[in-house]
Amino acid sequence: MTLKKGFTLFEVLCALAVVGLISVLVIPILFNTVGNKVYGTQLKKTCSLITDAVQSIITDERSNDTITTDFSEEATDTERGFYYTSAGVKTSNEKQGAQYFLNNYFRHSKVNCGTGGTKACVGEKYRTPKKVNLGTIPSKFYCIKTNNDAAICMYYDPTAKVTEVIVDANGAKSPNITGVDTFVMYITNDGFLKDLDDETSHCNMHREKGKTVVDYAAGCFTKTVNNGWKISND
Repeated sequence: MTLKKGFTLFEVLCALAVVGLISVLVIPILFNTVGNKVYGTQLKKTCSLITDAVQSIITDERSNDTITTDFSEEATDTERGFYYTSAGVKTSNEKQGAQYFLNNYFRHSKVNCGTGGTKACVGEKYRTPKKVNLGTIPSKFYCIKTNNDAAICMYYDPTAKVTEVIVDANGAKSPNITGVDTFVMYITNDGFLKDLDDETSHCNMHREKGKTVVDYAAGCFTKTVNNGWKISND
C-alpha cells in the first residue's frame, strides 16, 4: 500500500510567508498604478472643464481673449482678472474675480472651500513624492469642488499678471501629492492652460521661492501631458 505524503506545517508556513511577501511588494504597486491612471483621467477631464469655461465666458462677454472680459486685468482698478482678495469677501464688482468665474461657470458641490477643516475641498496637508511637507493650498486662492470631486483653485498674480490655477484631481482626499494628484498652471490670454514652468525636470524640485504647493508642482503639468496624461511617482 502506497502512502501519500502531505505538506508539513513548516512547508505550509513557508509557502504562506512567500505569498505574504509577494503581496506586500506587489499590491502597493498595483494600487499606485490604478490610482495614478484615475488621477490622470480626472486631471484631463478637469482641465477640459476649465478651458471650456474660459471659452464660454469669453463668448458671453463677446471678447477675443481673457484680457478684455469684465473681470480681466484691465476691467477694473481694484480686483483684477480672476483675482479674489480673501475667501468669503466680495469684490467691488460681483462680475469679477475667481468667485464669480468659478461659482457661475462650473457645476460644483462646494464653493469657497479652500480653507482647512471638515468643509474644505482641498487637502489639509500636501507633500512631494519624497515626502517634503508643503502645507495646504495658499489662502490667497479661491477654491470650489466640482461635481466630479476635483478641486479647482484660482488666484490672479498681479506681479506676473497671470491667473494661477491649482487643480487637485482628487480634492481633499489623499494622496495630496504634487505631480500625482495636484498640479499648477495658468490661463493664457487665448483661454488655454499652460504650466507655470515648462521645464519638466523642475517638477517637485525645490527652488528659491520656498516650500509651497505652487513652487513644487510647477513643471509637473507639462511632464504629465507630455507623458500622455499618465502619472508617474518619481
